[in-house]
Amino acid sequence: MICPRRLLIVGNSVSLPPREGVSAYPELLEAQLGRQWAVYRIIRSGKTIDEFESEVVTGLNEIEPQALVLQVGINECAPRPLRRSERDRLERLRLRLLKSLIIRCIHQFRPQIIRFRGLNQLTELAVFAECVKGIVAICASLRCPVIILPIMSVTSATEARQPMINREIGRYAEMLKSLNSRSVFYLEQRKLFGDRGPNDFCITQESVHLNSWAHEQIASHVANWLGLLAPKSTPGVQGETA
Repeated sequence: MICPRRLLIVGNSVSLPPREGVSAYPELLEAQLGRQWAVYRIIRSGKTIDEFESEVVTGLNEIEPQALVLQVGINECAPRPLRRSERDRLERLRLRLLKSLIIRCIHQFRPQIIRFRGLNQLTELAVFAECVKGIVAICASLRCPVIILPIMSVTSATEARQPMINREIGRYAEMLKSLNSRSVFYLEQRKLFGDRGPNDFCITQESVHLNSWAHEQIASHVANWLGLLAPKSTPGVQGETA
C-alpha cells in the first residue's frame, strides 16, 4: 500500500469558504488529489503570520510535509486606523459604552483616520519578511517545496475604506515574489486570474475574500503544481519545474 504524501496548507481567512455550503480551495484541492496526498491545515482567521509563526514551525517539524501552500499577507499589510498596541488597549477597555462609541467612530471615519495618522500596519514589512523567510528556510531543510499564493489586489471600494491598501499589497507581494527559487514558487495573481480584476474574484465589492470561482482557480493551479512534483525528485528540481 502506498502512503499518501503530506501537504500542509497555511493561511488566514482568505483560505476559508466564501460562504456556507461553498468549498474553499483547501477542500477543493483535497477532493482533486484523492488518496495521493494527505492534506493538513493551519488556517487562522484574522491572524498575522508573526502571531502564529510558532504554530507553523511546530506543524512543519511534526508533519514534515512534502509540499507547503503558503497564503499570508493581507492581514499584515492592510493600513489600519489604530496601531496594534492601541487595538489591544481598546480591547481591554472595560467601559462598554465608551468602547462601543470609540469603535463606532473608528468604523465611520476609518479612511479619514488612516489618511490623517499615516501608515499603521499590524506587521511591518521587515517583520513579515523575517517570518516568511524563516518558514521557507525550515521547508528547505525538510526538502519541502513551497508554493506561495499572491496577496490579491482589492476593489476601489475597499481602497476607499482603506487608503493605500493596494500600494501596500504590491510592496508585500514583491517581498514574497523575491523568494522565488528552485524550491519556492510564487504564483502570480495574473497567472491565476488572467486579466480579471478584484471586481471579478472578490466575494463582494468591500471584501478581501474570494468568491467560489477564485477558489476553484487556486485549487486547479495548486493541483497542477503538485502534479509536477515527482516523488523521487529533489526539491530544487521540483520548484524549478513548477
